[in-house]
Amino acid sequence: MTESSGRGASTGHGDVLIFFALACGITWAFDLPLALAWATNAAPPSYAMPMVGLGALAPSLAAFILAARRGELRDVFGRWRTKPIWIVLGLMLPTLVQLPATVFEVALGGHPAHWFYPPVRPEHFAALVMFPLGEEFGWRGFAYPRLAQRHGPVIGSLVLGVVWGLWHLGMLFAPDPLRALPATTILVYMLDLALWSVVMAWMFERSSRSIAVAIAIHAGEHLDNISRAPEIEVRLRVLRIAVLAIVAALAARSLTTKRRGAATAPAMQVT
Repeated sequence: MTESSGRGASTGHGDVLIFFALACGITWAFDLPLALAWATNAAPPSYAMPMVGLGALAPSLAAFILAARRGELRDVFGRWRTKPIWIVLGLMLPTLVQLPATVFEVALGGHPAHWFYPPVRPEHFAALVMFPLGEEFGWRGFAYPRLAQRHGPVIGSLVLGVVWGLWHLGMLFAPDPLRALPATTILVYMLDLALWSVVMAWMFERSSRSIAVAIAIHAGEHLDNISRAPEIEVRLRVLRIAVLAIVAALAARSLTTKRRGAATAPAMQVT
């Protein structure tokens, strides 16, 4: 951890809780028209989906409010510098993680509806821009360094992943026709985000905590967004989670090893 990231993460634990409350509260308020339309079996108003998009800006807005109050805007919003290869790998990472599962599915005799799920509709392209920028300054820029300092990178990223999943709850409605997604789909989606949080933490640390890399990974998830895959492809979904779990376990091991090495280095210098 660099000196600047340590200073930026010195905020009290209470600020992380306030951040989570602000991020979720603002987003859920913007998601409310769509949720109410579903609850009342009514057609959603024309402004419902645009409001969902605007709600995606809440994590970065919450981070801005708290970081500005503590004079830490540079720590949260100013850490861009890294090697370009990390940004390229970030964009490619979701596809590199998801592709083996599709290969296994084909090898087992399956016939996936699609190998890739790139953006094709206007709202997909809007999400490609708004969600990474609206979220990552909050999740990885503000919350993760503080959680990692308090709980370590693995536990910290898992805690962040759980909140990240809860934050999405108001968005988990399918608008054509409007319906709530099945409970199993929501649970798998939340597990997916928790595992991705660990993987993202590994690359975030490897790239010297560059926010550009966090944004690139998040954008990569929208460039190949498997949440649009058919729900009937159960085996393929299980394979994707299994591959992601293996990658997350390897990332967690690397994060733990690096942290132990950093902790023992000062002791070795003293002796």
